[in-house]
Order: sequence, then C-alpha cells, then structure tokens
Amino acid sequence: MKVLVRGLRAGVDAARLREALAAYVSVKDVELIREGDGSHPWAWVDLDLDDVDPLSVWKLVAMLDRRYIAGCHTRWHVPAYRAR
Repeated sequence: MKVLVRGLRAGVDAARLREALAAYVSVKDVELIREGDGSHPWAWVDLDLDDVDPLSVWKLVAMLDRRYIAGCHTRWHVPAYRAR
C-alpha cells in the first residue's frame, strides 16, 4: 500500500528513508519527488502491508505522523482510493 510522506528535507535520499522506516514497518519501495520545491521533497512510500486490514494501516500512519524520521519531521497521509 502506497502512502504519501511529506515534511522531508532536501538532503534525504530514498535509501536513508527506507533504512529509518525499517524500525517501524517493512518497505517495498520509496519514490522521492523533488519536482516543485526541491528543498521540501515528498515521497510515495510503498509499505509491505498488502495482507493487512486497512484499519491497521491507518493506525500505523497515525502513529508515524509527526514523528521525527531520517532527520525530518514527517507528515503521513493515506490517499483516498479511487477505482478506475
């Protein structure tokens, strides 16, 4: 499940963010987005939680929101699901 992480600083890279998150959750992939304001990148973090119920994902995101991770004061968001 992909979640949006904001509040990152310019010096953070995908490997460091993945390593810092390993203490909390298994991560499949981290995609850093630097377009726009490069001093405040954000990331799509693909969490390895495919067989976990959605309520557990919301609880995890609530726990991680506003937490200091990888030298950044992060903000976590679960995007609204839209069927194609």
